[in-house]
Amino acid sequence: MTGPGRAVLLVVVAWLLAAVALRAVQRLLVGYLVAVGAGTLACLGLRALVRQQRAPSIIDRSRLPRRYRVADDITQPITAVIEAAEGEA
Repeated sequence: MTGPGRAVLLVVVAWLLAAVALRAVQRLLVGYLVAVGAGTLACLGLRALVRQQRAPSIIDRSRLPRRYRVADDITQPITAVIEAAEGEA
């Protein structure tokens, strides 16, 4: 992180701590924490749902090239693995 980036982060953290301190003075800290916690959980849940929906389908994934399938099969002799790699190179 660059020097200006650290300074901005420090200012943001200072403002957040000041907001929490003011909420504590006004005796609204518990409600604030509940609201922020619920909002954070909702955002994280929505983000996870969107991420899961945007992931490529298992059905749409392309098959591995022959050289990988042969190399993963431990019953194949090493010569077959070498031939498959050289054939696709």
